[in-house]
This record gives sequence, structure tokens and C-alpha cells, in this order.
Amino acid sequence: MPLPLNPSPSQIQFPSNSNNNTRGLHPHGASRLTPSPNSPNLPMRLIPILLCAFLAGPLAAQTSARTGVVTGQVINQNTGYVLTSAFVGTAGSLMMEATDNNGMYRLVLPEGPQTIVVSYSGLDEQRLGVELKAGQEVRRDVALTSALYKMDKFVVKSIREGQAAAINEERSAANVKTVAAIDAFGNPGAAVGELIMRLAGISVDGSGGKVDAIYVRGMAQDFSSLLMDGNQIAVSGGSSVSLSNVYFGQVSSGSVASLEVIKAPTPDMDGNAISGYLNLRTKRAFDRAPGRIITLTAGYSYIKDYQHSSVPFSTPFEPSLIDVNYSDVLSVFGGKNNLGISATFNRTITNNVINEIGHRTAAGNSDAYWVPPELSRAPVSEPLLRAAGAGQWGNLGTQTPSNNAAISIDYKISDRSSVYLKNTINLIQRRSGSNNSYFRWLATAPRAASSFKPGSNFNVVSIADGAGTIDTQSVLYLRETRASTWAAGWETKLWDGSGLLKVDANFSKNMTHYPKLHQLGARLRGVSWVLDREDGGLMPRITQSGGPDWSNPINYIIRPDAQLINYQAPAERSGANVDLQRTFATRFPLMLKTGIKQANFKQQQLRDLVYYTYAGRPTTPENGGLTPFLGYNMQVSEGKYGPFPFVQLAETGNPGDPFANRANWTQSPVDVWNTVYQSLANDAAFDSTVNAAYVMGDARFGLLRVLTGLRWEETRSSGSNYLRVSNANNNANATLTAEQNAARARDNFSKWTTKGTKYDHIFPGLHLVYSMTHNTQVRASYNATITRPSPTNLLPAIVPNELSQTLSSGNPALKPYTSDNYELSFSHFLGGIGQISAGGFYKDISNYFRSIRSVVPEGPNNGYAGDYAGWQLSRNENVGSAWIKGLEFNYSQQYTMLPGIWRGLGFFANYTYLKTFGDYGAATGSTSRLPLLTPHTFNTGFSFIYNGLVVRLMGNYRGEFFRSTVAGLPTRAAAYDTYQHSRTLIDLKFQYAFNQKYVLNVDLYNLTNDYTNNDYVHVYNREMFTYAAGSGSAVRLGLTTRF
Repeated sequence: MPLPLNPSPSQIQFPSNSNNNTRGLHPHGASRLTPSPNSPNLPMRLIPILLCAFLAGPLAAQTSARTGVVTGQVINQNTGYVLTSAFVGTAGSLMMEATDNNGMYRLVLPEGPQTIVVSYSGLDEQRLGVELKAGQEVRRDVALTSALYKMDKFVVKSIREGQAAAINEERSAANVKTVAAIDAFGNPGAAVGELIMRLAGISVDGSGGKVDAIYVRGMAQDFSSLLMDGNQIAVSGGSSVSLSNVYFGQVSSGSVASLEVIKAPTPDMDGNAISGYLNLRTKRAFDRAPGRIITLTAGYSYIKDYQHSSVPFSTPFEPSLIDVNYSDVLSVFGGKNNLGISATFNRTITNNVINEIGHRTAAGNSDAYWVPPELSRAPVSEPLLRAAGAGQWGNLGTQTPSNNAAISIDYKISDRSSVYLKNTINLIQRRSGSNNSYFRWLATAPRAASSFKPGSNFNVVSIADGAGTIDTQSVLYLRETRASTWAAGWETKLWDGSGLLKVDANFSKNMTHYPKLHQLGARLRGVSWVLDREDGGLMPRITQSGGPDWSNPINYIIRPDAQLINYQAPAERSGANVDLQRTFATRFPLMLKTGIKQANFKQQQLRDLVYYTYAGRPTTPENGGLTPFLGYNMQVSEGKYGPFPFVQLAETGNPGDPFANRANWTQSPVDVWNTVYQSLANDAAFDSTVNAAYVMGDARFGLLRVLTGLRWEETRSSGSNYLRVSNANNNANATLTAEQNAARARDNFSKWTTKGTKYDHIFPGLHLVYSMTHNTQVRASYNATITRPSPTNLLPAIVPNELSQTLSSGNPALKPYTSDNYELSFSHFLGGIGQISAGGFYKDISNYFRSIRSVVPEGPNNGYAGDYAGWQLSRNENVGSAWIKGLEFNYSQQYTMLPGIWRGLGFFANYTYLKTFGDYGAATGSTSRLPLLTPHTFNTGFSFIYNGLVVRLMGNYRGEFFRSTVAGLPTRAAAYDTYQHSRTLIDLKFQYAFNQKYVLNVDLYNLTNDYTNNDYVHVYNREMFTYAAGSGSAVRLGLTTRF
């Protein structure tokens, strides 16, 4: 149901206020996102201070009166691409300037003869003489090349160019970051995740270029932010409000030129990312020399999921990839080469088959899937498994494509001024007959000693005769997305080219929707089985030992309960910023920069759950059991279990659809209560506004570069939901009518409540770069950052339980994590195209929060208007601190200095190590393990280039990591820990260029068929596997042609 997203200031309760300003239940209406009227103006009081600091620079500038200016553009002569971060300086000086993102440079030099030196990794150095007069501005464009190009039969942009660009940009940066071209590790049209998972300090959940979750420096994705051209974009998981999702599904690699992982942000960047930023930089026509380029890539994917032929998912024979790129530079309105247009269209289809196995599939995330020896009377230290399960995710019928389009328009008003407009659109919409779904098979026995036969032990469990139950689940799982981003800006040079003014505005919107998340099931009681973990590894042998045949649908009944669910979580982001910088040609070159910014975020959480009870013909053996509604008979988990019967998916219209005849279903009074209660309980809204201002300076003192400054940010946020009350008279009652139950459900919610918070932070930053030699650098930096809490933690939600006298509550006053970050690294740039680096980092995090139990105090100011006094309260609190230490090592090299065929060899390897510690205060204690932090991450790969052939063999390793600690077993106080096993992915890629026009790609993913998730627990001094999921192996073919 739709929610109000724009309450007036008087309706928002901030923690400092004692009154709870609320309003009544919000009526149904059209979903709408509107600007929040409580957003304050930008901090005007800071602007005079920043301007004074900026204009004070010229007072210290001691510029020689006898100087001139040399400007120009640097390009790669062979590929035509603009060279960003090429080094330009004078002969005999170690002080070099780096070209900007247009390949432009500007040098202020004394009058007289000068020798300009231009260098770039992998290309031959070029020198040119200039006779400079005082006050004169001279333009000298430079086209670099290499002897390597003369040895190739034709030129195709490949690994060398991408790696050289990354090395040069990292080398010229003032802060610590990792850069990679979009095709550095993947082929054209590959997913963005294919690139990100190879970079130093990065680990992911997923394979084959599909990224489900990302960990920067081992930290969960809530600690990082996804940017596009420096602006955060709206993303949505589709089911809940979330502030910091990192989701690449709505971004096409066709529109992305490169990616940078910013690990140490400077003051001109947002402060909200303790682990770092992932910034996608989009393509521009001005990135290369003028000329029209059109490329088309078409491809086909085949998934090897290792499943039995009875599993209905299949790879369709149709193009799985169509990627079109257009780029041109035009001359318009009397200008020359002044309009650049870059456009892309990308259509991908991926039947992402996921295989699930494990006991947690059947019995949840707690200790419910085993019975402790104290309860089961098994031998000491031998818990008995009472549950097993497996599942299959995939798409039935035709596939659902992801369509992405992007356009970037740049117009040069003059040599000093330009404007740009960028737009991306992502559409994932189900085609007719496309049914994404998952099926699960669950075997459970009661949590009691009587469930097991005598002699059962940890490895071999025999379920007692008639004690077990088999459930099969059929879930229609449709997800659709409509997303777009817009950005527009103006840039102009000031002060004869020594200054630059930038104005940027951006807007993005994401509507991720689950129009159907329908759940049906079938059940068979009175069975028994033997589970033997000594045979089968992750998939223990399970054989039926008694009861009705669990492979025969006649023996099953359709479960009486069904849910038809509709989720959506629309999100919007908007913002604007103004940046002004000026460079002073002083004895020690100085750049001053200042700016202001405002960023807004809004999101709704809308969930409609409708409950039904089966009222059709009894599904007894006499009536054919489940047969009338049978959808599939599957042997799951690579054919090792089953076959098991599964109900046809609801509302698909396929043969056997139980909802084809609505008379089969009714809403009981209890169903009505659940429908109204769950729909109201899951609705929420959140909005926030961040205002920021900064000032920073970048100076060079000989071989030492110093960048320092301050950033200020003010955050205002508010969350809204229906406020729940506790009253046993409001519970479901089967003896009352549907209308009475609906009224009772609504009476659990007193009003639509909005609460907010506001805070500000100062972020200092200091970044040092010392050039020990021309090819050796030492970097040190300090910066402060925060990570804001997830909106779900800030909602004013309360969940009372009258029977247990417990209360779960959100915390609108929760503060963000704050972190002081320290970096130290050493880099040496090698001959050919290569570098070797080593570094360490330390993050000192305060305001760490976690769930804390306490007792609700008495009195009207107890936070709950005097209610719930004496109840047990669980909510997130800022209770502690933590630190994270890490080491990073990186080596990459293209061995272009070797003779003959060997010059085509290349190698890369990077490794990240983490050590953590958390102190949660006296109530909770300390730990050396923080959840979801990966201690070991390793990437490596070999490449070979020869006569148009490119071969890549790459491996990605993510070490074992700690997930969480779960409260102890019911019969004892001991807790247990959950972990995720290490995993290794091996990919092999081939690329062959027949000529400059046609290129063939062949990619082989996950040759090891490793599971991307593989969880286990430590309990009773044993390691117990709980859950694994993987997508199998994949083959992708593609042909790229250039017009």
C-alpha cells in the first residue's frame, strides 16, 4: 500500500524533541515520490569562509613575470584514444604534470628554449623543443606510439592499453586507488562484475561476471558506495528500504569506460564510505580522436548446471548478448570537432541457474536443523541432523532480458567552456511465458529424541518409522526493474586557463518490483530415511527407509496455506554540486579547490501479502493426491535426491496451475487477519538530505606532493512506518468473521509515525606522495569517513510480543559508524608495462553498533510514551569500537621487453590480508572476529598476446570468513559460530582478432564448478556443513564487428 513520503516539518519527530508528533493511518492512494520540504538550504554561513580561503592563494603566489604557457593534447597515435594521466614536464626535472581526462596539459614555464618531455607506460617517450616568449601561449599536441605496434599485423585495443592506463592514473593520483579499464579482464559486453572481482582488495559473492554481493577490503557492501561519474545512483533490492546497496545489475558495461576503487577519499569526495567507493566512469566521444566508430557484439551463453534432465530449467538457443556502441565527433554551429556523441545499447539474457543444498534450506538459520545430544540421547559431542534440503533456482520458458541504453553528449561552447548531458536507462521486464522460479525439497523430523532410531550418530542418522515429513515448495519469483540516471553539467576555464569552474546536477530513479512472489507447497507425512554423511561430501546420501513412496505424487497433499506476494521499493536520488579550482604557478606549484553539494535520497517499502487456504477437492490418494496440480517431478542436487513431485507454479496458466480455478482457494478469517496485518507491518518510507562543503589544497614541494583539506557534511533523515501496539485482543481469531479479523488486524497499528535525526561531521584529509626516483613512490594518507546506518535500523518500528513481554525496536537516533583511516604504501613502476606495490592500512572505527538487550524503563519519557515498562527490549545501539588492519600486495607486468614471441606474455597477482578486533563494551565483550570480513583475498592470472590472439587464464580466491555468532542451544548456554568456506573460481578466456574489423571471444567461467556460497557451523567441537549455493559453469561466445 502507498505511503506518505513528504511529511511536514511539524510531523517529523527528532530525538531532541520530547513530543511524539504523529498522524493517523494513511489511506490507500497512488504511489508518489516528491521532494521533501524539510530539506534545509545549503550552509550559507560557510561560503564566505571558503571563498576567503580560496582567494588567499594569490597573495602567496610569486609567479615570475617572464613566463609563457605551453598547452596541448596527448593521444595514442595507433589507437586514437586520448591519454589521461600522461606525464608532461621539462627535461631534467622530476616534477611532472599529468594530463586531465581530455588528455590536455598546461605548463607555465620561463621564457626561452624549453624541451618538453612526454611519457606514458608502454609507449615510447617523446621530446619536443619549444621557443617560449614571455606572455606567449603555445599549443603542442603529442601523439605517442611504440615499436610494439610496428610488430603487430594490425592494431586492436587490448590488455596492454588497459593496464597502461590504470598504471598511469594510479601513479598520478594524490590518493590511494585502483583503476582498471572495462575490458582489462573481460571481453566486450561482459558484466561489470567481471572486472571488479579481479581488483586488489575486492572479493565478491557470485561467478561468471554476475555479482550478488561485494566486499571492499573484506568489508560488507554497506561500508562502500557505488558511484557513476562521481555521483551516487539510486539502487533498490526491491523489498526494503536500503541506503547503501551496491548493485551492478542496472549498469551495462557497454556504457562504462573504466572503474576506479577509491580507497582513500579526498576532501572533495563524499564522506560516506569507510571501505571505499566504486566509481564507474562512462564513455565519451572525446575520449578518442575524431571519427565515427560503430561496434556490434553478438553472443550466446550456455550454462552447465550439472543438473538432472528432469529439472525444467534450460538454456534457450537465442542470442544472449547484443551490444551496440556508437561514437562520433561532429562539427556543428560553425565550430570544429565540438560535438561528441557516445551511445550504447546492451541486451543480455542470463538463465542464472542456482543450485542449493544443505540442512539450513529445510530448517532456517538457527540451530533448528539438529538435535543436541542432551536432548537426543546420542553419544556426547554428536548432534543429530533432523533436517535436510535442496533447491533449484532458474527460469522456465522464455528468458527475461536486461535492456540497457546510454547516451553521453558533450558540446564545446568554446576552447574554454563546455556542457554535457548523460542518460542511462535500464529495463528488466518479464516476457510472456517467462517464469523465474525456485523449487525446494525439505525433509524434517521433530526436534526430539523419539525422532531417531537407536544407534544414530553424527555421521549416520536413522529417522524413526513414521517420524518424518517431506515438503516441496514451488515459488514463482518474478523481479522487474525500471531504472534511469540523468546528469548534466557545465565546465568553464577561468583566469586565462589556470582556473576551472564545474557545475553538475544529477537525478536517478529505480523502481525494482516483485509483481509475483507466489508460494505454494505439497506435503507428505509419516516417512523415514537414513542420512549418511560418510558418503557424498556436501551432498550426503539420503535414502528412504519407510512410509509412503516419496517419489509418487499420489501420496502428497497440496498444502492448505498459500501466499501471493507483491513487493516494491522505489528509490530516488538527486543532487547538485559546484566546484571551483585554481592553479598558481608559484615556486611550489599550488592548486586550491572548494565546493558545495547537496544530495537527496528517498525510498518507499511497499509489501502486499495475501494469504489463502485451499478449499478445493481433497488431495487424497483416492483423488490422485497431488497429480491434478503436478507441475514437475524432479531429481534434485545433480540427480542425487528424488524424484520429488512439485506443485505447478501459481498464476502462470501452465497445466496444473492450482490458481487457474479460483474456487480452489478461499480466505479464512485468519487469512484475512494475516493479509491486513502483514501488509501494514511491512510498509515504510525513508528520506535523507546531506549538505556538504569543502576546501582543499594540492601543493608540490620538490619531490613531495601534499594534498590536504577539510570537508563538512550535515545529515538530516527521517523514517516512517505504522506504529504497532500490543493488545492480545487484536490477535487473529478463527471464530470471528473476516471483517472482524480485518478490524482486529488494523487495531494493531495506532498511527503512521515519522521520526528523524540530524547530525554533522567534519572530515579532515591529508595525502602525501614522495617520489624517491622517477619510477618509485611512497604514499601516506589520513582521512576520516563514516558509514550511515541502514534505513531499516532507523525506522521508528516496534514489534511487541504480548505473550513473551518482549519488544523489538528500531532506533532513529542511531549514529553512523565513524572511522579514522591511515594508509602507507610503496609502489615501483617496472619496465614495459608493470608495477609492484605493497601497502598497509588501519581503520579505527567508533560508534560501532549491534543489537543490545535491555529492560524498558518506567515513566512517560521511556521512549515509548510510558508503555512497555519492564519488557525486554532488543534494538541496535552504538555500544563499541573496532579496528581493521590490512596488508595489500599487487604485481602486474606485460613483458614487452622480452624477445620474439615471449613479449606477448603477461602476469598479474594481488593479495589482501585483514585482521580485525571489536570491543562492544562490558555487556557484550570483545572479539577478534568481525562479521562478514574476509581475512584472505587473492587474484592471479596469466595472459598471452600474439598475432591477434589473446589468451587469459585467471583465478579468484576468497578465504574462509566468519559470518555470525548464534545464541546458544535451548538446553545449554553455549553459542555457536557460523562461517563461510573458502572458494576458488577459475576462468579461461580466448580472444582472436581476424583483422581490425572482426574479433571472436570465447569465455569459460568457473571451470572448478565451485560453490560461491558454502556455509558451516562449529558446534560440539565439530564442523557441520549447513548450506551451499552455486551457478555451475558457463560458456559464452561472442563476435564483435567494427564499422
